[in-house]
Amino acid sequence: MALVISLFSSSTPAIASEPKVAVAYDIGFLGDNSFNDAVHVALKAAKNKYGLVEPFVREVPTNGTAVDRLTRLRFLAKSGYTLIIAVGPGYRETVARVSKEYTETQFAIINDKSIPQLNVSNIHFREDHGAYLAGVAAANLSKRKSIAFIGSEPELFASFYQGAQANFPKVKIKNISYPDTIEALRSQLNGIDIAYSTWDGDPSVMTVISESFAGKIRLIAETPDQYFAQLLQSKAIVVAMVSKQLTKPIAQLVSAALESRAVIDVIDEAEGIYGREYGAANGGVGITFNVPTGNTLKSAIKRALLQLKRG
Repeated sequence: MALVISLFSSSTPAIASEPKVAVAYDIGFLGDNSFNDAVHVALKAAKNKYGLVEPFVREVPTNGTAVDRLTRLRFLAKSGYTLIIAVGPGYRETVARVSKEYTETQFAIINDKSIPQLNVSNIHFREDHGAYLAGVAAANLSKRKSIAFIGSEPELFASFYQGAQANFPKVKIKNISYPDTIEALRSQLNGIDIAYSTWDGDPSVMTVISESFAGKIRLIAETPDQYFAQLLQSKAIVVAMVSKQLTKPIAQLVSAALESRAVIDVIDEAEGIYGREYGAANGGVGITFNVPTGNTLKSAIKRALLQLKRG
């Protein structure tokens, strides 16, 4: 009996300290055409790369309530998962709370940079890089040299404007505030042929263009933010996609966890925000096209990426 107790006691710490990774998905679970699916694909690649199988990797859903999010994250922490990845800013308050309760557990939150905890990796994307690339693409693709930014972020409009003027200083650029009324959106779209939309609350921008400007206006959308841009009926409208790439962030988080490390670059020293920022420089933000691109556009995007990498 003494021998059995001795063997059991010596093996318990090793089991408890074994690196284990869990992912807590946002509302909709898999099949959402958005961040859940993007993270799942990235996790699958990481699992294959590092040979991870259950119970050393686990994926859980949520119904979206604060109680459910809290219960699931606490359960994962109690179950010995050394890295818990929460998908989306919907987990912001939950991760902030549970990370203080389980300080020896490393947490990560995808597409957010607001939690000032050393054991939280805030995975943030440079949306201004995406807006700049969209501006370059819009100005090059526009035949009328009349384009629009649709959204409510002044800083992203500024980046879009800079990108558009990089090669075409005389291009006309509209700043269409949205969300607003459908009538206001429809009236302001007159006269342009390429638009870049950052609105991801619903497919209303896509609907207005398809119903009132079919064949006249094409859209630069965002992935995985805008789930509706991935739908089959959107292909006739969407000419390009500004993309947030999840493969590298998930792989780096998993790799660090397996080596008992954490991804904790300083993002905001004053606020104590740690994690990693992804943009054009490290392959975290890019742009893809659904139409053939000529050498002029390819060269313009190449120059834009180089400019962004140089800061």
